[in-house]
Amino acid sequence: MTAPSMVAQCTAEFVGTFLLILTVGCNVLGGNAVWAGVSIAFVLMVSIYALGGISGANFNPAVSVTLGISKSIGGPGMDWTTVGIFAGTQCAAGVLAGVCYSLLLGQSFNLAPAKGFSWYHAGLCELVYTFMLTFVVMNVAVAKKNATEKNQYYGMAIAFTVVAGAYGAGAVSGGCFNPAVALGIDVSSAGLGFGWSLAYIVFE
Repeated sequence: MTAPSMVAQCTAEFVGTFLLILTVGCNVLGGNAVWAGVSIAFVLMVSIYALGGISGANFNPAVSVTLGISKSIGGPGMDWTTVGIFAGTQCAAGVLAGVCYSLLLGQSFNLAPAKGFSWYHAGLCELVYTFMLTFVVMNVAVAKKNATEKNQYYGMAIAFTVVAGAYGAGAVSGGCFNPAVALGIDVSSAGLGFGWSLAYIVFE
């Protein structure tokens, strides 16, 4: 079977990342605090199952970079050229999704640590839960043993890390765990202030 073209892979990454960040924005602006984490995790899960066969369903520059590191040390993963292309596509999708939910709902929200918390609180949360997300991705979707067995639980496992992070750290940092999410939120709310996404991306 012929491998999907780079155009097909980038389209899959764009669509999946766009859906993820659009869902984030709609949940936050809709005030759906109770079920937001589940909603976001579920759109990630169904996108992984729908598009994973085309691009691998990264939908997150942090995941793409992790796969680049894995490849560099002799494991499964992606070459750095593909990592760069994917990361750029994901960030573009994040920005467009941010603009779209802002236009759709007529408002936006700013990216920043929650009231009462500082940059290092938010940064630590983003670091820990982004690590957890990429660690789970590497173990259930990339590790040689699981890749050979072609397990079907990888999408659910990855989605549940988002649930854990959303409820565990959302009240501190907002729970991005994804540079494309951080950038999309920050650009779409630039009128309220811009720059926190850069700090978030460093920790992610």
